[in-house]
Amino acid sequence: MTKLPFKEYTVMSNTLIQKLGCADVYRTYVLLLIANKYTLTTDTTIEELASFVGDKPANYKGGKSSKSFNDKLRATGEVSIQNKDSGRNDRTWTDYIFSPVTYGNYRRINREFYDSYNDTLDLKLRGFILKLFSATEPHSYTITLPMRKLEKLIHMGHDTINKYIDQLIELDLLDEVGDSTILKAKGLILDQPKNKYVEKIKTRLEHMIAYNESRGNPISRECMIYKKYKESNFEGVKDMHALMKSLESGLAGRKQNMKDKEEIPDLIL
Repeated sequence: MTKLPFKEYTVMSNTLIQKLGCADVYRTYVLLLIANKYTLTTDTTIEELASFVGDKPANYKGGKSSKSFNDKLRATGEVSIQNKDSGRNDRTWTDYIFSPVTYGNYRRINREFYDSYNDTLDLKLRGFILKLFSATEPHSYTITLPMRKLEKLIHMGHDTINKYIDQLIELDLLDEVGDSTILKAKGLILDQPKNKYVEKIKTRLEHMIAYNESRGNPISRECMIYKKYKESNFEGVKDMHALMKSLESGLAGRKQNMKDKEEIPDLIL
């Protein structure tokens, strides 16, 4: 069995999910699972990606009336694709570089989604679940949008949406209650409302780190401190809210009063 170089979860822009077709959404999710979590970059080949997805490389090529997978990614405005010299005459490496997501416009998707459905669900159904997830209400698995608005948001037709919803209901991966649709698939991670501020600052710092490191720029003092805390899995931090507030204000690591020192351990860079 091929060793999969996947992270535990990835973060995917709603815009990216909604603009792509179902099959390409899932392919992109797998590509993001492979991408470096700080630089948001991967040089995975189409052949490797296709093998992870359980797909054929030929399906990633364009035709007379269709764009290639890479061209569809470029068209979203969320991914840049660059060729780089491999040092060999017989091939060229390709870098996929994802734009950082913006707060409130992303979904977290666990590796569990891949492990649970990659070998059991049709490729388009896998992508359709992610498209529905992008349309859920904040902090929930529930979709309350009227069909017309859902069609417009996820760029799909009425009949196709209904066909896929019926299939997911039959597989017990979705429920319809009144006018609401409720997702039941594994691996879809919810951000909790109580952690909204903490997640907002963490997301901002992580994207600042990713943006600057991927371009070889120095990162700020606050980003360096955050990165050190994250590498230690925030060991010793009793109050994440206080830590994020100190990072946002630029006071982290500076001389603080005794109360702050009890909440936020000193960090030596």
